[in-house]
Amino acid sequence: APMLVTPISDHIGATEAAIDAIDRPGLDYTNIARGLAMALSMFKTSQADLSRAVLLISDGAGVIDPKLRDDLKAEFRKTNVSLYWLFLRTQGSRGISDQPIGDDESPQAAPERHLDLFFKSLGVPYRAFEAEGVEATEEALKQFDRLERHPVQYVEKLPRTDLSAWAFALALAATLLLLAAKLAEVRLSVGDNAR
Repeated sequence: APMLVTPISDHIGATEAAIDAIDRPGLDYTNIARGLAMALSMFKTSQADLSRAVLLISDGAGVIDPKLRDDLKAEFRKTNVSLYWLFLRTQGSRGISDQPIGDDESPQAAPERHLDLFFKSLGVPYRAFEAEGVEATEEALKQFDRLERHPVQYVEKLPRTDLSAWAFALALAATLLLLAAKLAEVRLSVGDNAR
């Protein structure tokens, strides 16, 4: 299931860490429907002049449950969000528009093809990019950047007052108090009290 790790922000370090984590092994199944629903929930319908685009980066190994398709279509139309899909192909694998081999036309046999067909049926601006390697991914992201020029607005909650200096001072005082108590300990010997 998708998880919101960080809200929308301009913290490049968090984005770079997420990109670095892509190479780590993950789960075999991508819940694309829940991921898209979570992305759509971040848009407010009153902000029409701001960027209204979802960039889905996926290897295509996911099937959208038919029960959720109508809900996703309605939500895309309600929010009027453009969808961009960066399909990360492994070398030698089938592309989005490749016809399935044999008679098997099921979503399980060619999930990337069925995702593309579903995305085209949403009734919102949609574009797919296929990337096989770092250079192709960079080029696709540059194209996306040229297509989406509206500003991204987000709210970032900052602490009202930086209390870190006070917290460190309190921790230092407590440490010094414990050190003084330790140095002031008096050792009583059991043998001396018996006489």
